[in-house]
Amino acid sequence: MAMAMASSVFLTAFFLFSIAFAANSRTLPAFKSIYQFGNSLSDTGNLLRWGKMFFPADKLPYGKTYFCNATGRFSDGRLIVDYIADAANLPFLDAYLDKNGSFAHGVNFAVAGATANEKEFFDKRNIHYKEFKPAINKQLEWFESYINSTCCTFEQSLFIFGEYGGNDYFLAFDEGKGKSIAEVMTYVPHTVDSIINGVKRVIDHGAKRVLVPGPYPFGCLPSLLTSKATHDAAAYDQFGCLKAYNDFASFHNSFLSVALFNLSQQYAGKDVVIVHGDFYGGFMNILHNAKQLGFNDENGALVKACCGGGGTYNFNNITSCGREGSTVCTNPTAAVHWDGVHLTDAAHHYISLFVIDRVFDKLAL
Repeated sequence: MAMAMASSVFLTAFFLFSIAFAANSRTLPAFKSIYQFGNSLSDTGNLLRWGKMFFPADKLPYGKTYFCNATGRFSDGRLIVDYIADAANLPFLDAYLDKNGSFAHGVNFAVAGATANEKEFFDKRNIHYKEFKPAINKQLEWFESYINSTCCTFEQSLFIFGEYGGNDYFLAFDEGKGKSIAEVMTYVPHTVDSIINGVKRVIDHGAKRVLVPGPYPFGCLPSLLTSKATHDAAAYDQFGCLKAYNDFASFHNSFLSVALFNLSQQYAGKDVVIVHGDFYGGFMNILHNAKQLGFNDENGALVKACCGGGGTYNFNNITSCGREGSTVCTNPTAAVHWDGVHLTDAAHHYISLFVIDRVFDKLAL
């Protein structure tokens, strides 16, 4: 009941932009730098330099649409942070672990696979990561090491903190012995607390403008649709997404939104702005306006991976995108999903437009 009520509140606030808007670009305030934290939704090459890829984003076809080369981004091209940097008239962010990177306009600390919670949190719940990636605290340590060695102020900087939480929940659903939605709901307060504590730390170091994205609708992702498939037609919505998992993502986003509002109240009068980034709404905006935006909405294409190893949703853990036996759709620009977990360059474009339009006025310097 609580999840359904939270979902209703969250979706009531959901706003679909006109197609006229979606075709245009939008600029951001005059930020001089961007600092990104998060996971594979925003990693521009840290996992590439950290360790083994769970998807081979270190080689083509990753990067094929825009860069024509693999950069460690989990997409066929740009990520949302790339589009945000472009909207701020800044260069793309280099990964913190890139020894040849230029950090004159900010740094990307995000690592694919990163969680909000630490390893001990999962161990206590009998959930075991095959290889634990740098979570929030480790990324914050990198950030603090960076500022200790660099003379910098952040009055004209944008901090993007997340998305965090997706990996925490997927780990429980898929690798944590298939834990129920009801049980994983109890993880949300812990997960959001970790995010809030992280936001506090960057503010304590001088951050003034912080964008905190929430997760996508999990029930629309080909990977989860594959692992949680059911013959119950009532479990799916009009787009073929699993309603219960979308409701779960809405519950997290609602919980996060309230926590961010409460945190903002603590910094009232201190010129600190904390904004919730509605990735969920941006994603759903694409589904509702797919054909007008140029996406293929025929034969279930909106919930199929462009690059994958076959099956109903073109997702297969063994033959995942980039591995032998996988194939790539002929027109990635018409696809929403890239590899079953991550989205395409085109989807990132429209989500970034949605988010930027919602936060533009709030982030004014």
